[in-house]
Order: sequence, then structure tokens, then C-alpha cells
Amino acid sequence: MQQSLATVFVGRDAEVAALVSCGRTALAGRGAVVLVEGEAGIGKTTLLGAAARQFAELGLQVRTSRARELQQDVPFAALAGWLGTGDPPADSDPIRTLLDGADQAGDAAATHEFALAELLLEQIRAWCAEQPVALLLDDIHWADRSSLAVLHRLCTLADRLPLVLVLSARPFTSDPAFAVLTATLTTCAASTIRLGALPDAATTTMVREMVGAVPPPALLRQVAGAYGHPLHITELVAASLLDTGDAKPPTGFASQPVGSLAEAIWRRAESLSRPTRDLLPMAAALGPKVDVVELAAVLDGHIMEVWSAVTEATDAGLLTMVDSELAFRHDLIRHVLAERLPASLRSDLLRRAGRVLQTTGAPIERVAYYLSIGGRELEPASLQWLLSVSDALIVRAPELAMRLLTRIVDTAGLDTATRAALIRMRTRALLWNGRTDQAEATLRVALRHRPEHADDPGLRWLLAHVCHAQGRLAEAVEVAETALNTLDLGDADAARFLGLCALDNFFLERFAEAEQAAWQAVALGRQSGNSLATGYGLMALGAVRYTQGYLDEALEISTESLTVLQDGAGSDQIDPYVLYAHCLIELDRPAAAVEALETAIGHNRRMHGVYLAPNLMAKARLFLLNGRWDEAIAECRACLETADVLGYAPVAHSVMALIGIHRGALPPGEALIADDRLGTAGYGYMQPWVTALVHETRGNPEPALRLLVETHAKLDGGMSASTLHHILPDIARLAFDAGDREALHGARTAADELVAKQWTAARSGIAQLCRGLADRDPDTLFAAAREFAHCDWPLYEAQAYEDAAIVLAAGGRGADAREALESAVRLYTRLGASWDTARAVARIRRYGIRRGVRGPRNRPKTGWASLTETERSVAVQVADGSSNADIAAQMFLSRRTVQSHVSSILAKLGVRSRRDIAAAMTAAGR
Repeated sequence: MQQSLATVFVGRDAEVAALVSCGRTALAGRGAVVLVEGEAGIGKTTLLGAAARQFAELGLQVRTSRARELQQDVPFAALAGWLGTGDPPADSDPIRTLLDGADQAGDAAATHEFALAELLLEQIRAWCAEQPVALLLDDIHWADRSSLAVLHRLCTLADRLPLVLVLSARPFTSDPAFAVLTATLTTCAASTIRLGALPDAATTTMVREMVGAVPPPALLRQVAGAYGHPLHITELVAASLLDTGDAKPPTGFASQPVGSLAEAIWRRAESLSRPTRDLLPMAAALGPKVDVVELAAVLDGHIMEVWSAVTEATDAGLLTMVDSELAFRHDLIRHVLAERLPASLRSDLLRRAGRVLQTTGAPIERVAYYLSIGGRELEPASLQWLLSVSDALIVRAPELAMRLLTRIVDTAGLDTATRAALIRMRTRALLWNGRTDQAEATLRVALRHRPEHADDPGLRWLLAHVCHAQGRLAEAVEVAETALNTLDLGDADAARFLGLCALDNFFLERFAEAEQAAWQAVALGRQSGNSLATGYGLMALGAVRYTQGYLDEALEISTESLTVLQDGAGSDQIDPYVLYAHCLIELDRPAAAVEALETAIGHNRRMHGVYLAPNLMAKARLFLLNGRWDEAIAECRACLETADVLGYAPVAHSVMALIGIHRGALPPGEALIADDRLGTAGYGYMQPWVTALVHETRGNPEPALRLLVETHAKLDGGMSASTLHHILPDIARLAFDAGDREALHGARTAADELVAKQWTAARSGIAQLCRGLADRDPDTLFAAAREFAHCDWPLYEAQAYEDAAIVLAAGGRGADAREALESAVRLYTRLGASWDTARAVARIRRYGIRRGVRGPRNRPKTGWASLTETERSVAVQVADGSSNADIAAQMFLSRRTVQSHVSSILAKLGVRSRRDIAAAMTAAGR
């Protein structure tokens, strides 16, 4: 029985079997990634179709999509097909809302695109939670960069999901973004299926199934010229059948030779009626999809005539249904047909399509693409259409919007208002694409060399924001203040400039100026109904109060700002959730803080993802204080996986380094690299804190104390002031041991001043710890421990007990000191803080007090179980490559003592070298 020429599929059994095996792997809960690679027309699409049917039979949820050449400028267009039937309706789906450009174009594409990427990945996880999933994406060599970025992340996640991800591409793609994905595929050990020519036997089978009979030798000789290329074979057979005028070639078959693939394709088209033959090149020039209504409108033809031609082309196998849409069966077919149209006629057709489709409801990015062809100016109607859709176009096709706006912004004869609007739109498109330098140049040329634009508040606002986006905050304030002083602004515009001044003055630590501008922004914003300006002002005001230590007032203001900015307006400037959550953390309300942060994280994932990182770091900081260290590390790692737009990666490294130090591991190098980006300004003490503790672990307490004291003096009164008191217990401990009464008095005074501004249990605990050490009063230190227990800061509680033990030991109260030490060690042990335990034991040993022997007495004589607790700690560090000097500093022991432990370990394990210790640990499963 003869099959449709477009559906014959032979010779790929091994490839299908390999994909089915990956599907079974996904059913078992393990992910797999496969790249199908081959030249155009070799059968990649057909293979993916066969795989999709097999996956469905296995019970996987199958979702397919395809990248298209004409949609390379449309973010996430390649992945849109995955959001198919059965998903939520568009008006309730945040992914579709963002894809459709419902967001107004803001200040940077990162917000919108990162939010969409997070939502897409979250949706894929949700699908995988329901049942194993097969995601197939064809022609990724045409994929837009946003889709490639999502695929990059998805490849790294795939092995943890019940997912098979199948991608197809042509070889030798030169796009750098595609090269990054290719490197990721290599890193994650993705399988590669390279499709080559069909073997002769498969070619013969293919031809036999296409013609429905044993093919005559003459046909097989002609097909041999296709060298096993499936598309070429299909077109050669189709052209040959057309020559015979029958579906089946006669036995003595001979036809006119057909050489190239293009000739074979056009031979098939020539067999169609004249109207269809004339229509197909024009339809091909308009793109891969064929919409009968739109095509009739563009060609000014009757819809039934167009439908008749399209039906004939479909019957001939040139068009087919793809994802419920009519399209050319292959891009090569479309290109061959489109090339039959002269270039000038093709450009005129596309421009006409751009004009006609403005009123038909066609996708705006397609209309804009048609308008962008050629160098002609837009007529007034098209220009007004562009201005009306520019916000959505910047979101949905930013590169295309930028090119089109750049081309027409200098059109002669435009009135001042229209040109200013075009300059604003082009600038926003440049900002959206991250081209801040070009955006600034556009604005400065307009403001300096076009007098008619000098007083345009919209252009001045964009210039202020460009400076802000580049981190030139002082210049942003200057631009805003110049506008306020020289332009005749309405209340709404004035409020907006004042709000920006307030925020940037805060970040510049000009708190008085920030507060003054904030009050004015709030007043004018409320008066004019400008919620954005009101929100800016409230956020700046709340941030100042928080930094000054007035937490209740800061919380009240941040609560109001959340109400004002509940729709997310202004999120390109600051996230209101961050301040609100930090207030709750410092007010010792951890449960409420976690709830607020989870809401904030969900909000950022849905709409404004660039602020995911600061919220994750706030959660990590809370877990660090509450002793939930593994959870803190998880939040830090999640932060490192997000786009580091605001610079929170160094903070995440520092928090993990602090936990590592307390657990007895020296931090990696990245935790010690200084960073002064805006996102880390509120955590300015973190990196010096890590460095100071590293000094102490290496047996150098003097530089550790000096660095912490200098850091506190430098940052006190700045953006870090609200949490700077977290380092005071370490300053007080180091100062006490060094006999530095000045440093100890400074820590005590700073803590008392903070409590005087607002009492919290944690602040009170720190103040009493510093006071207890300064006064050598163990009762005050025990009171500090109780405060820390009340606010659930276990590390600080343990430190208070440790300091009490030292003060008691110094006073000759050995039994009480030992009891306090045991309280500290129990807490340290619960946290896994081995370094703190070793430090506490070493400190009290100086007063002649030792912990009693702990643990079982019937320890074996040899093997890993024979090692003491201290010997095991030494063995672990030896296996990690630490020297005796490093181990001595880390464990507060002498080098001679460490060498004694190493000798004992070698003897008990029956090995000869330090390298053998590592091997013995591995053999013991340690």
C-alpha cells in the first residue's frame, strides 16, 4: 500500500531504540538529554515525531516545540510550543502573560526574562512531579537566546528529574549562545545521535513504500543521486511520479532527469495549477506558517480562492499541519519557493504585509518584522501603530524593536512630540537589551543637540535611570536634581525624580539628603496619585530608619510601601519585600520573617526575578543566626544559581565560608575576594569577618581583632550598621583574650547604644555578652545566654556560655567553669561547630582546666574505630592535604602535638604515609 510521501520513515531503528531507552530511563526517575544532529532534510523532524509517539506509548507526558528562523528575535519563542493544551488559560497563566508582553517595558530585560526563565523551569518541575516528561525541541539552531539560556539550565537539572529532553540541530552552528549550550551538553554527558545518509537497503524500502510497489531500476538509479538524503529522495520520487501522471511508475519507467533538490522541489510545484503556483512563492516569503485569512488580506484576494490554492498545495505535500497550524513541510521547501520571487517584489510584499496586518490582530512581532524589511520610511499610520504597541514589542521582541526604532528615529519631517516619543522608546529598547552605553549616547545627543528636546522630562528621567543602571549613583542624583531645579515639572514627574534621588542618596549613604527627598517624594506622590514615586520615597525612608536601628518604625514604613507597591511597580529600582523581611529578622520574629521571605521569593519568581537573590540571602542569613546551617547553605547555593544582577554571589560565598570555618573547614578562595558592588553594600562586614576568622584559625588572633575593629569603625553609621553588631561578640572575645580593654570597651559601648535605640532579645544578648566580658561578670554572661536562647541564636548562646566559662576559670571557679564549658560544647556539637569546640577547650586549658575523658573506654587497639575523637579530626585534615602547621592552627594545638597525633594514627591504621591515611579512610567508608 502506498504511503504519503511526507510520512515514510525507514532506516532509523537504532536511533529510535536509543531514544526509547532514554524514555525508559526517565520512567525510572532519572533524566536524560539527547542531541539529534544532522544536516537539513536528513530526517531530524521525522525522527523526533517517531520518538514522540513512542514516548507517549511508554506513558510519558509528551510536549513538543520548534524553533523558527523568523522568530530568533522573539524571547522564548522556541519553547512556547511546550505550553500546549491542558495548561491554564492565558488570562490566568503568568508565563503566558509575560510571553504576551503584558508587562510594560521596564528598565532592563533581566527582570522580565529572568522571571520567565524561572517560571518555565518551575513549570517543568511541576510537570515532572505529575508524571515523567518528554520534552522535544526541533531546530534549536534557530532558537532565540532566551530559550537557549533556559535549555542551558534545564540540561544541568535534567539528571535530577524524570525527564527526557530531546533536541535537534544542524551541525556547525556559529552562534556563540548555541556554543555555550553545546558546551553544557558535553559537560552533562548528553547523548548525541548523528543522522547520516540512509543505507541503500533503507533507500530502496523508502522508495517502495512511497510508490506502493517494487520500484523500477531506472527510478532507483535516479534516486541514487540523492546519496541517501531523505528529503532529496522524497522530492525526486515525487517529481518522477508527476512525470508519469500516475501514482505508480510503469515497469519500463523513464523520466526527465532531476538533479538538485531545488529542481526537484520546483518540479513538484510546477505540476500545480497556475493560481496555486503564483501564490506559493508569496506565501513562502511571508514565513513558515500559512494563515489563509491573513494571506488573503495581504494579497487582496478572495478567501475561498486562497483556501483552494492552499488545499491543493497541501494535497501535493508542500504544506502540512504542524502543531494545529498549516505550515510548509520543510524550511528548505519554503526557501526554494521564496527564492522564485524577485528580491524587490519580496521586499514590497513584506512591507505591504506589515501595513495590512496591523488591523487584523496578527502578532505584533510579525508585523514589526515585515515593517523592518528594507530602508524605507514608515508612513504615518504605521508610525502611529508602532508607537501604540512599542511597550509590548520591546518586551516580546526586544532586538527587533530596537532595530526598527533605531531605523526610524531620525526620519525627516517628524514633529517634536513624535520624535521625542520615538527617542524615549528607542532608549527603553536599548535599556531593555542591556545596551546602556548606546542608550546614554542617544539621550545625550537628543538633549544637547536638539534644543526642542532639552526640556522633555521623559528624556531626563531616562538619563537619570541610565546613570543609576550603570552604578553612577551620584551622577543619577545630579541629573534628577537638575531636572527638579530647571524644568517646569508636574507633581507626578517631580515626585518620580525625588523618589530616585531618595533611593540613590541612601545607597550613597547620604542619609539626611535621602530622608529629605523621601518625605517630598511621598507627599507629592500621594498628592498626584503616583504610586511609583510614593513607593520609592517610602522605601528610602524605611531603609534609612532600618540602617539607623529604629526597627519598629522601619517595619511600619516597609509595610506601607508593600501596600503601595503591591502590583510590583518600580521593582527595577528596589524590592519592598527585602526591607520588610530584614526588619522581621532583626526584631527576632523568625517565623514571620520566613513567611514573608517565602512570599517574596514566590513573587520574584512570578514577576521580578532579579530580586530573587537578595531574598534568598535574607533567608540564608536568618538560618545562619538560627543555627539551621544546612538550610542556610542550600539558600546560598540557590542564590548562586540565580542571575547575579545585583551582586549577591560574594555574600553567599561569605555565609557558606563562615559556616565552614565554624565546622572546621577553611573557606575557598572566592569567599576572600573583596567586592564593592551595590548588592553587597548592606553586608560590608561579611568578607572581613571571614578573613578575620581565617586569621584566628591560623593562630593569628592579633590581625583578626585589628581587622574586625577597623571594619566596625569603618562601617558604623553606614548601610551595614543595622546588622554590624553581629560581629561584636567576636571582637569582645578576641579583645578579652588579648587584654585589649579599649577594643572591649568599644564593643560594649556600640552594643549599649544599639539597645538604647530599640530593645530586642538578640541586641540585649550581645550587649550583655560584651558587658559581661568587660566586667568579668559570669552572671551577666549567663543572662546573655538566656537572651540568645529566647531569640533562638544557638551559636551566640554557646559563645556566651564559653565566655562565662573563661571568666569563671580566670576567677578560680573551676567546677563552675567546667559546667559552663559543657553547656557551650553541647550547643557547638549540635551545630557541628568543631572549630568552636576546639577553641573553647584550648582557651580554658590556659587556666589549667581540662575536659574530663569522654566516650567509651573499650576502644579497639587498631583500625579506624581505635582513633580518638581528636585523632579522627586530625586524620580528616591530613586526608584533605593540610599540613601539620595548618592543623595546629585550626585545632589550637602545638605542631609537636599534631605530629604526635599523626604518628599515633599511622600506627593504629597500620600505614606508612600521610597519603595512606587518606586511602585508609576511603577503604573504611569515611
